[in-house]
Amino acid sequence: MQDDAPRTRRASAPTAILACALLALAGCGPGGEGGGGQPGAAAPPPPPAAQALARMSAAAQRGAWDAVVAEQVPACEGAADKPCAEAQALRARACRRLAATAPEAARAGYRDCAVQAGQAALAAGGANTQAERNAWRAELLQALFDRRAVTPRAGICPDNDLMRAEADRLLRDSPGNAVARFHAGNARMLGVSVSCGAEDQRCADLAEAARLLTPPQADPRWMQTLEGVRTLQRVVVGCPEG
Repeated sequence: MQDDAPRTRRASAPTAILACALLALAGCGPGGEGGGGQPGAAAPPPPPAAQALARMSAAAQRGAWDAVVAEQVPACEGAADKPCAEAQALRARACRRLAATAPEAARAGYRDCAVQAGQAALAAGGANTQAERNAWRAELLQALFDRRAVTPRAGICPDNDLMRAEADRLLRDSPGNAVARFHAGNARMLGVSVSCGAEDQRCADLAEAARLLTPPQADPRWMQTLEGVRTLQRVVVGCPEG
């Protein structure tokens, strides 16, 4: 009879181990909810903007720009909503691409989309890198240029003023940036041409435009804009050329 207790203890050890394993599988051990741990808990789903961005990125890789634009992007939450900013930037790029190829009746809507989404991306891009924001601002400048090109002369100034402001901002963030130089110079030239600014600033704006556009790039628009600046300097009384 003296040997019964040791045998009982030896027999109960595997039983205790099995019970402990079953408890752990049931979520009652240290790794489950009963033990207060988190490893067993399901990961929360990504936020809606991140889900939208994933779908949009996949569509963009397929070249399905219409699917990118069709995706509903939730409103951005504050000035540092990274997934939302990136989704809006991708939407802006898709809208600009579609504006170049869509039927004429649909192009105005895509041009507006490219500008609005670009602005939304920059407004929410505080958590993104400076390089990313610079690229988005360059894209916005090109979208503004496209929309301004088909805007009646009487309504050009709002987009022209915005283009000038965004180009100047890009020049501060990225000195010497070629996209910013062209759009800043072009906006100044056109602003004088259609009288968007004060008359006493016309000569100064033209001189600054000439500086920004020199030396010109290979893009024909550079030389056309610079020629426009020189012509205005000759036409506007009191503006020295150079």
